[in-house]
Amino acid sequence: MIRFLVRTLGLWLLAGGFAAAVIDGMASVAASAPRLATAAQSWKSVFPATFESASASLAATAGPAVRDAVFGLLGLVPTCLLLGVVGFALVAIARDRSGDRPVIAPRG
Repeated sequence: MIRFLVRTLGLWLLAGGFAAAVIDGMASVAASAPRLATAAQSWKSVFPATFESASASLAATAGPAVRDAVFGLLGLVPTCLLLGVVGFALVAIARDRSGDRPVIAPRG
């Protein structure tokens, strides 16, 4: 059951990464130049309140230096790459490892 949930979450993240890649492609065509939205830009535009609260919470808990490092990294990574890599990792972690089961059950 847990493996199913992890795999489902991974597939949703892969779909989100693909959607982000399509959005970046449309923005690149509209601007006539390559454009990639970073994870921080996407987070700010979709959930601005949670971005600010997470920033304040991380600064209060771990300090401003850690907050700057984490949000600096989010400012560098494209959204489509982040979602794609995390989604692929979750799908790979939750894959079925038993190779002895046949894909199609034999008759008889």
